[in-house]
Amino acid sequence: MHNVIVAIMMLLIWVPTVQADSENDISAIKKTATTYMNSWYQGDARGMKASLHKKLAKRSLKGMMGENELRHTTASDMVSYTKSGYGERLWQNDLNIDVIVLDYFKNIASVKVTTPHYYEYLHIAKIEGKWVILNALYEKNSPPQD
Repeated sequence: MHNVIVAIMMLLIWVPTVQADSENDISAIKKTATTYMNSWYQGDARGMKASLHKKLAKRSLKGMMGENELRHTTASDMVSYTKSGYGERLWQNDLNIDVIVLDYFKNIASVKVTTPHYYEYLHIAKIEGKWVILNALYEKNSPPQD
């Protein structure tokens, strides 16, 4: 009987902690994705670098000239493009960045990020206690044609 009471007490203590950890992780995951996009639009190379894993694999299905081919961008490329202001040129007041955590399990997450310019799916992982973007797949979010 004593063992049952101890087990119930341990469960009651443990459950709220798991919930709190989950909420903290989801908040940190969203912050990583938001920092990534804000850094792009604000030309913040330091913030961009902080949000990415050094072995980032970012891909698009469009080549530089619009042809259908797989385009690969590295973390170093993203930091360089950010520093050069490619995203800053797209900045607009009241820019809407929508971040949705699609799925989360232990140390991995799938996230959807949409802006007026991009539609991205991110794989984010907790490495050495920090959430960083490992993979990104994106398409340009073009306005509808009339």
